[in-house]
Amino acid sequence: MEKQIIKPPQLVYLIELLQELGSEADNFILIGGQAMRFHLSNPRNTKDFDFVLNINALRKTSLNIYDVLKKLGYKAIPESKNFQFDKKIPKSSDVMRLEFLASEKERRHNNIRVSIQKNIHARACTGAEIALKECDYHSISLPSSDEIPKGIVIKVARPTVIVMLKLIAMDDRYNNIRGPEYTEHDRNEARINASDIMIIIHSYIKDPEFKKSFWNQFGDENQLKNRILYILLSYYAGIDSPGIQLYAEYLHKEGKNIDEEELLQALREIKFLISNSA
Repeated sequence: MEKQIIKPPQLVYLIELLQELGSEADNFILIGGQAMRFHLSNPRNTKDFDFVLNINALRKTSLNIYDVLKKLGYKAIPESKNFQFDKKIPKSSDVMRLEFLASEKERRHNNIRVSIQKNIHARACTGAEIALKECDYHSISLPSSDEIPKGIVIKVARPTVIVMLKLIAMDDRYNNIRGPEYTEHDRNEARINASDIMIIIHSYIKDPEFKKSFWNQFGDENQLKNRILYILLSYYAGIDSPGIQLYAEYLHKEGKNIDEEELLQALREIKFLISNSA
């Protein structure tokens, strides 16, 4: 069922990366838009691969991640300072882009970066510890090839985790915490996150285990749980609230008709999730 969820040509290079990482691939948890492909039948198209890294394990391993990326042809994106890497895909206009994230509790002072290994950093990410726990193995494969292994497994964050991370990202982008020069970019990212949140919740809200698991994932992380509840209550208080309006803006930009009943249904589904927070 999971065959070719990630589409070529990116699939070829994802398998190549995981194969080169070997057993250390267990310390890379796929999140974001690519992770949504494992949970939804028709997810938004994206070509970026975002991974939450297991800091403690990767700091102890003898495998040099930078050397792996260099061998495979990846280069650090200059402005990212070694937490984003990409490479051009031959005979294609596509690129393969990787972004690494890790626990914000390990971030440098007054810096968004977390040191992993020499020349490898990650972007500080709230909720990264939960992503490391709330994930599952999924198989990915290619048709038989002499050069690329036919199948391999990858750790993918659960949909409850993706919603949590996207709520945080939406809040950050909507509030434009990076400053005025990123206003337009951040607004668009907030729209995308708002849409992804609604798509996942709409797909899973009728499953009582989803609602239960969403709130149980926080465990003793009460401060984070309260932040997520605050975001939900603030962004989805009514049809004119930011979360619903961002969702409507996304639909408009995609050329889709904006039906008020659809927005009200989205609001009801969010409120149903909130009602299970106790």
